[in-house]
Amino acid sequence: MPTTAVTPSHEIWRFRLLGRFSATAGGEAVSIRSRLHQTLLATLLAHPNQVVPADDLVDAIWQRRPKNASNSLHVLVKRLRAALGAADRVRAEPGGYRIVVAEHELDLLEFTALLKAAREAGDQITERDYLAAALALWSDGPIPPPLADRDLRELEELRLTALSRRIALDLETGREAEAVTELRWLTQRHPLREGFWAQLMRALYQAGSQAEALAAYADARAVLAEELGVEPGAELRELHAAALSADGSSGWTPVCQLPSGIDDFVGREDALARLAQLVEPGEAARVVVVWGQPGVGKSTLAVQAAHRLRERYPDGQCFATLHDRHSGRASAHELLEQLLLASGLPAGQIPVRTGARSAALRARLADRRILLVLDDVGETAQILPALPGTGGCAVLVTSRRSLLDLPNARRMRIEPLRGDVGVRLLSQMIGADRVAAERAEAEELVRLCGALPLALRIAGARLSLHPEGRLSALVQRLRDERTRLDELAVEGMEVRASLALSYRALGPPAQEALRRTAMLPRSGFPAWALGAVTDGSDGERLIEALAASAMLEPCGVDEAGQTRYRTHDLVALYAQDLAVGEDRLPPLRRLLDVQLARGEEVYHAAARWTEELQPYRPPGAAPSEVDLPPLECPAAWARAERNLLLAAIDQACSAGWHADAARLADLVIPSLHLGGGFDELIAARRRIAEAARAAGDELVAWRADYGRAEASLAEDVAESERTFVACARAFDRLGATTELVFSLTGVAFCRMMRNELDLRTAERAVRIAETGEDRIAYCTASRTLAQILQQLDRTREAVWILKKTSQEAAKLEVDSLTAGLYRELARAALLLGDVETAAAACADAAPLLSGNPHDEGWLLQLRSRVETAQNRFGDAAATARRSHEIFTDLGDRRAAASSLIWLADALWRGGDRSEAAALAQQARDALEAMGSTILAPQAERILADATRTA
Repeated sequence: MPTTAVTPSHEIWRFRLLGRFSATAGGEAVSIRSRLHQTLLATLLAHPNQVVPADDLVDAIWQRRPKNASNSLHVLVKRLRAALGAADRVRAEPGGYRIVVAEHELDLLEFTALLKAAREAGDQITERDYLAAALALWSDGPIPPPLADRDLRELEELRLTALSRRIALDLETGREAEAVTELRWLTQRHPLREGFWAQLMRALYQAGSQAEALAAYADARAVLAEELGVEPGAELRELHAAALSADGSSGWTPVCQLPSGIDDFVGREDALARLAQLVEPGEAARVVVVWGQPGVGKSTLAVQAAHRLRERYPDGQCFATLHDRHSGRASAHELLEQLLLASGLPAGQIPVRTGARSAALRARLADRRILLVLDDVGETAQILPALPGTGGCAVLVTSRRSLLDLPNARRMRIEPLRGDVGVRLLSQMIGADRVAAERAEAEELVRLCGALPLALRIAGARLSLHPEGRLSALVQRLRDERTRLDELAVEGMEVRASLALSYRALGPPAQEALRRTAMLPRSGFPAWALGAVTDGSDGERLIEALAASAMLEPCGVDEAGQTRYRTHDLVALYAQDLAVGEDRLPPLRRLLDVQLARGEEVYHAAARWTEELQPYRPPGAAPSEVDLPPLECPAAWARAERNLLLAAIDQACSAGWHADAARLADLVIPSLHLGGGFDELIAARRRIAEAARAAGDELVAWRADYGRAEASLAEDVAESERTFVACARAFDRLGATTELVFSLTGVAFCRMMRNELDLRTAERAVRIAETGEDRIAYCTASRTLAQILQQLDRTREAVWILKKTSQEAAKLEVDSLTAGLYRELARAALLLGDVETAAAACADAAPLLSGNPHDEGWLLQLRSRVETAQNRFGDAAATARRSHEIFTDLGDRRAAASSLIWLADALWRGGDRSEAAALAQQARDALEAMGSTILAPQAERILADATRTA
């Protein structure tokens, strides 16, 4: 989104950097939504009134340096000045930039001033008051300031040093009770800072909680050993000695509380082996989080693993479920009571306070070999007080979330079943014979269930109720996406309910983000797209929230360098259900605005597949003003976002925005043609035409039909001709001159492909184009006229036209058009027997390809013909094969078949008659099926020669 809120320089400014980043002028927020501009401003503010080197700014703003870093930085600074409304606020200095800011305008300057006052205070109370005032400037926002890691660390160190000194003053002035809660949080947030552990022990000891002080020491010791491999320092050891007292705990009786394993457990052997390694007893307590999406089989896997690990933990195996569908989430307080009872402590001796219960449990688990299995943990706070403090114990946690805030934990994400494991699970549940009888249906059933064990167990349970029933009946019901989640439910097991539990655990922004994934393609999408359909941000935070809850998963990096994400198929269906009835127009508008802005870059920078109509611009429409960082490779971006672009075009048509859909298609489809998949592109143009006609917009509708005809050329020449004819009549009636020229040219070209030469239509297209303003249309029509003249043995006329048109095309700087004219000159030269001129024309066309695979394929095809004329038959065959491979990869069946013709010609002339005849027949039949017969004589000549030879 563009930066806004330009403010007069006389208003009062306030910049915040400590914990929460913001800028206000006159009490009103200055909106700086671009992440790049935010990072620039924050980095300058982190060094107030100092020159920040330009290289440091570039490194802080961009993960990968742009090609012209200094220009890009200059543009950002210019836009930031505009947003602030004060041109002299950010000043250019030799080697960098400096922001001018007064002490009362920036919280960081106020903070450092208060720290200085605290150091100079004459007594503890005054010093503490200054420190408290300084720390009050900080806010614990959910998103840190957009700063580089080095700047964030420096700010955080300033805060923690001040905080530690203020807590020390609290303990010296009798405020230990107030400090305990804060110190517990700090030791979890900064577990490697021994000073906070020491202060926590001192506060607990001064408050008379010796047992909890000992438990804190055990926690600190475990953390330091696990992370650094060291023992606590002298201060902690001295505090530990002071807090030691008699244990007084009850006796210990080993217990096993594990649920029974299951007989039909299949697969997951690698996961079980990995868990065995992670839960191996060690010097510190092992904590392993088994996490993944709902229904993936986390609990089943953990129980199976725990049974296999019993011998390693002879002092007992405890099991606790942290969520019940009826009573909800269990608290840490309740969990501690359950585990203390399991350890043999009488109910009457269980402490009342949570902290005391935690200390008592750790004391009882100390130096024992205990395995705790904590199932379906919703958040770290539920289990943190129950974690053992000494080595020898292990904790196996299952969760729908990654629990990234659980300290010292190792994590293993469980994925859906792979390979044929899902089919094997079905076989275990309903019988191998039954599955073998309908193997294909069983495989489809696994796919429709998303290979999730929960969904498969539900399906298996339903099938077991009907021993004589067929799998195909259930498969048929599951194929309907609208009711699939309804079908995946049976007596206490329900996929929807499992998904709902994870959804309710998300925060409101993440819930909205999950619902909005219903607007994005299931094949995958980048973070920016999720941001566009939610709050307009870059989406990274939303991605992290959903990924941490296993509702989203990465699915690779695309060719534009973007990480892509997708929802599991059943999660996608759940998101669709949640999104029913929501107003999708605002998020779709944001998504379209971004894509239209990007589409402009794609159109202007990407190589063009063919010389098409200029992009449609709705009457009165202004260029997009979306503020986006530049793309390194617009064509790669378009290819990576193909499915997202086509989905947005379809949704825009449904929303009644056919004009936006038409412009987006015109901007990006020429580049998408380079990747083939013409059926999808034809469908997109058809959708636009239908929406435009429904709105009474004939011009847009017929333009879309023209685009559909162009894409159809790859497979059905006759269909393209019929559509071009209809378009020509419509554009003639509508007075759309340029569109008429392109349509008439298309008609003439299609008829030439069918060997029905229509010179009259081609000449009409040129006559109309001569008086028009679109010179690309004129050059395109002239090229087609020259092609027809060659077929009529009027090659010298064609050469004159091509030379004249090439001169005009060179001025237009449309490389694909100029390269095409050079290729036609080469064809004409071959017809005249001038092989040298043909080779030179091919050489002239080569530098103009611009990475366009279609142009490369056509040029290779022509080079093959030149090499054949030079009697270089082996080279000609190899070149034609490369051309055929390119067109085959692109899905252009007509071009691929024409390459086969010239491959067959090279092979025939080189003496390989058998393969040549087979390829000639294959190509002829393919072209005839597509309605293209122009190359039939070449194929027939080879086949006739083959017959005579036989």
